Amino acid sequence: MAAIITLTSDFGTRDAFAASMKGVILKINPQAQIIDISHEIAPQDIWEAAFTLQSACTHFPRGTVHLVVVDPGVGSGRRPIIVVTESYFFVGPDNGIFTLVYEKAERLRVHHITAAHYFLPNPGSTFHGRDIFAPVAAWLAKGIPSGNFGEEITDYTKLNIPAPKVTANSIEGHIVHIDRFGNMITNFTYNTIQMLVEGGGDITNAVISIAGKEIKGLKKYYAEAAPGEPAALVNSSGSVEIFVFKQSAKALLSSRRGESVRFTVPR
Repeated sequence: MAAIITLTSDFGTRDAFAASMKGVILKINPQAQIIDISHEIAPQDIWEAAFTLQSACTHFPRGTVHLVVVDPGVGSGRRPIIVVTESYFFVGPDNGIFTLVYEKAERLRVHHITAAHYFLPNPGSTFHGRDIFAPVAAWLAKGIPSGNFGEEITDYTKLNIPAPKVTANSIEGHIVHIDRFGNMITNFTYNTIQMLVEGGGDITNAVISIAGKEIKGLKKYYAEAAPGEPAALVNSSGSVEIFVFKQSAKALLSSRRGESVRFTVPR
């Protein structure tokens, strides 16, 4: 089976950035199967890249190499790294972009990439995605052991991600992602709200408070909600999501990422 390499970046598709990385990979590893996760990450938005990567990466076969380039510190002292988990390899900058990978991994190694003979000749200071990360991902997918690229490190960078606060009858969290439909994903999950149920709460009469609005209960699917009214459900990733059927919850509620959300159940 051909090795799979996924790409996630903020490069878009207008310029030659993403295509250049693919060309470098295929020169080194013509058998590689390259899959785009997304090139539409907002420019320099490390958290959006981290969230998007984690949402998709576990659906790929074991051994997949996930290459991620959202790199505002390119050319600076930030380190290029390889992350090795029990199932996957990750290649990219040490800027916190793999924070969610670190949190969910059962086994973890992180290597500082220093073996320059795996880079393109004379790498520049503005496009490490092409000159460093793409060739490293290609060689990694060809079976070069991760330890050959550099020493293992333990002081890798993590983003500070606030966890939801759970009390006796409520959860206080916030919006962590807004998708292209304007649906707003919170940082609490079905497992989080189950804590309230175990404490005697009635989830069927839950109230979700956001932007001065109160949403009653949880729907099972989008079309169950009345048009034009904000509603909530547990989405296919297990997160509580606020939506408006056939409309944008972001626009209707004038909300953005980081907006506070409170989930309350009656006693």
